[in-house]
Amino acid sequence: MSGTAILGIDSGNSKTLAVCCTREGRVVAWHRVGSSNYQTLGVERAYQALCGAVLPVAQAARDAGLSLCAFGIGLNGLDRSKDRGVLEPVVDRLVARTAEVVPVVAEAPRVVRNDAFLVLRAGIDDGVGIAVSSGSGGNCVGVGRDGTCLQVGGLTGELGDGGGAGHIALEALRAAGLARDGRGWATSFTDKVVGMLGLSSIEDIVDFAIPGQAPAGYQEDGPPQVGLLAPLVFQCAAEGDLVCRRILADIGRDLGRAARIAAFRLGFAPDDPVPLVLGGSVLMHAEEPTFARAVVLEMRTQYRRAVPVTLEHHPVLGALLLGMDAIAGDDELASRLVNGSLRQQLGPQVSGLY
Repeated sequence: MSGTAILGIDSGNSKTLAVCCTREGRVVAWHRVGSSNYQTLGVERAYQALCGAVLPVAQAARDAGLSLCAFGIGLNGLDRSKDRGVLEPVVDRLVARTAEVVPVVAEAPRVVRNDAFLVLRAGIDDGVGIAVSSGSGGNCVGVGRDGTCLQVGGLTGELGDGGGAGHIALEALRAAGLARDGRGWATSFTDKVVGMLGLSSIEDIVDFAIPGQAPAGYQEDGPPQVGLLAPLVFQCAAEGDLVCRRILADIGRDLGRAARIAAFRLGFAPDDPVPLVLGGSVLMHAEEPTFARAVVLEMRTQYRRAVPVTLEHHPVLGALLLGMDAIAGDDELASRLVNGSLRQQLGPQVSGLY
């Protein structure tokens, strides 16, 4: 077999996925590694993580007799112009290293955006609208009818940003701490987190910050990421815990506020049926609706006809489609066929991608 293919990359804070598909929309190979966020790993380790995801896929493409004709890349940590200045050389190195493994067509286009834009492109056929993403962190992005791209938030909690698993879990831990001595309402989250981590009491959460004092089983690898506790918040909310429901509602409203600000700044009118894609592992897999409902209701305070869409595919679909957009030209029928084929292959049934 011979032909050309697109390489899509979803670089995340907790995992990185590379996927290759042919121009006709057939997935050839995929590979997943851990985080590749340069803001937490540093530039060199982020580059090595990206290579770890991409090079096995590039090898599979070469073995299939393919060459790469486009790249769609979503990068966690690509938030500011300063970040772009850091990451563009990383992408240059990555493409050059990839070209040592598989042929790359001359002048193959590269579409490089913040990874939240993958959620938007994967959720909407034309990629125009607003996306709210809640995974390890939270973010909101939008694309206007004129192609303008905008990001609202998604930087750091110190600047008022949040909305991800870490933020949710931290607020629940704070609530448990306040409830401990009567400064706040009691919450069932306390017992759940004590049981999950094998603590004697909620006070022992302090041990995770003391070198050598973490509970048995955690000394070698260090404390678990706080975001891993977020599912407990949803469990408590589903069981009727009002404290956890309030936490989810408050954080959801914050993300909804970012979404309506993005829509306003992109020029959408109040009566426009603005697409609102809800993506990221938290929003996609939460079994309790308080969080997602709060996002939508806040958006509808200004955009009453907003159309919520919960993403059902891995966001790497958005990376492939961005790469496909760059080479599709005016062949609208072919684009629709490829879009449909990729959605079928990268849907919820491909659980190994998550």
